[in-house]
Amino acid sequence: MKRNTKVLLAVLLSVFMLTVVACGSNDDTSSESGAGASTESNESNESNDAVRKVTIFEDAKRSEEENLKKMYEDFTNETGIEVEMVVIPGDGIEIFKKIDVQLVTGDQTDVIRLSNPLLIQKYMNNGWLAPLDDVMAEDGYDAESIFGEFLREGDDGKTYVLPYQAGKWAVYYNKKIFDEAGVPYPSGYWTWDEYIETAKQLTDKNNGIYGSYMLDYDAYLYMLARQYEVEGYKEDGTSNYDDPKFAEALQFFGDLGNVHEIQPSWLEFKSSKLSWDGFMSGNYGMHFIGSWYSSLFADQATYPRDWEVGITQIPVPADGNGDNNFGVDSGYGINKSAANPDEAYEFIKWMAENQYKYAGDLPARVDLTEDQIAELFQDYSDSVNGEITAEDMNNALFTSDLGFVDEKIVGPAATEYGNIILQEGELYLVGQTSLEDTVQTIKQRADKAIEDAETDS
Repeated sequence: MKRNTKVLLAVLLSVFMLTVVACGSNDDTSSESGAGASTESNESNESNDAVRKVTIFEDAKRSEEENLKKMYEDFTNETGIEVEMVVIPGDGIEIFKKIDVQLVTGDQTDVIRLSNPLLIQKYMNNGWLAPLDDVMAEDGYDAESIFGEFLREGDDGKTYVLPYQAGKWAVYYNKKIFDEAGVPYPSGYWTWDEYIETAKQLTDKNNGIYGSYMLDYDAYLYMLARQYEVEGYKEDGTSNYDDPKFAEALQFFGDLGNVHEIQPSWLEFKSSKLSWDGFMSGNYGMHFIGSWYSSLFADQATYPRDWEVGITQIPVPADGNGDNNFGVDSGYGINKSAANPDEAYEFIKWMAENQYKYAGDLPARVDLTEDQIAELFQDYSDSVNGEITAEDMNNALFTSDLGFVDEKIVGPAATEYGNIILQEGELYLVGQTSLEDTVQTIKQRADKAIEDAETDS
C-alpha cells in the first residue's frame, strides 16, 4: 500500500545511506579465496582445526569488486572467520539457476545472497534455507528491533533471511553527455514525458550515444503499473494482469526503444548482449535503476571513467495519480545443508548490519540514529569525490515527497509469474504478438501457475 512521505520518514529515516552490490551466471562453478579468505591449501586447513571459515556463492564480476573484498577483510578481522567465495562465472540473475541445481544436489556452500523478494520467497518456500528463529533466540538477537518491517517471514511464520538493503529507484545521469548536448541536469519532480524529451535531446546514435538505458528485468515491463499501485493479484487470488494499466505499462516500456528510440530496443539489448552495468561504459545519458547501483560509481578501480555522475528522483506519470517510487529488499540466508552453520550465522548477522557501509544503497535497518544517517550520506559523497552530494542523495531517494510501493509482484507462484511476463512480454517487444494477445496470454498462464502452486501446497 502507498506510504506517504511522513510515514516513510518515520520508517525509513533510520534506514539510510550509501556506499552497493550486483548479481551474476554460467554453468561452471569454481571456488576461489576472497579478501579475508584462507589462502592455505586444503591440506594445511585440515591440519589446523582452529581455522574457522564460511563459504558464500558469488558471481565472477562481483567477486572482483574492491568494496566487497574490503568488506570481507573487515569481517574476518573482527570475527576471525575467513570468507571463501564459491564463484560462478558471469553476472546477472542467471546465476541463481546454477545455485538452484547445486542446492538440489546437496551442495554445502554456507550462505546465499538473495537479491530480491522473489528469490527470498522462492528459497524459503522450496525449503532450501535453514530457519533462524531458534539460533537467534539462543543468541538473544532481537532482529525485529533492528530490521523492523523488512524482516520477512516464510509461510510457516519462521524467519529464514536477514535483510541487508531496502533499496529505492532513481535516475543516474552522465554529466559529460548532458554538458556536450547543452542540456540542463534534471532535478526535482518530473514526469515520464519530460524524461523522454530529455533523453531525445541527449541521443546521438551516430556517435553511439543513447539518452536512456534500462535493463531486461521483469519490473521494467510493468513499472508504470506499480507506480499506480496496481496489484498483481485480484482479491480472489487470480492474476490481475488484465488490468488496463499493465497493458499501458508494457506498451510504454516498449515504446522507449521501438518508437521514441531513446534507448536500445529489447531486440538490440538481447542481440548485442548488453550488460546490467552497461551504463558504466559512458555511452548513455541516463540510467533508471535501483539505488543498489550507487556503489559502481565509487569503484573506479573496476569502473574507471572520465565523466562525472549525478542522481535525481524517479519520473512519474503526467496525470499525477502515480506519484510513487518503488523498491526492493535483499537479504542473506543460510543453506540448510551448510557445512559451517555457526560461522554462517555470524556472517549473515554481520553483513545485514554492516553491508550498507560498503555499498551504495539504503540499509534495511530501522535502528540507525540521525547522526549515523548524516555521516553515511557524507561518507558516500566523499567516496565519489563530491560528484554526488549528500543533499543530492537525500533529495533523490528520501525527501522526494513520493509514495512508496513494492517493486516486485509478490504472491503465489511469483517467480513463475515474473518469468511468464518476461517470456510473453518479449514476444510483444520484438513485434511478434499484439499487445492485447500478450496481456491475455500472460493472464491465462499466470492463472494456471497460481492454480498449480496452490494445488502443490
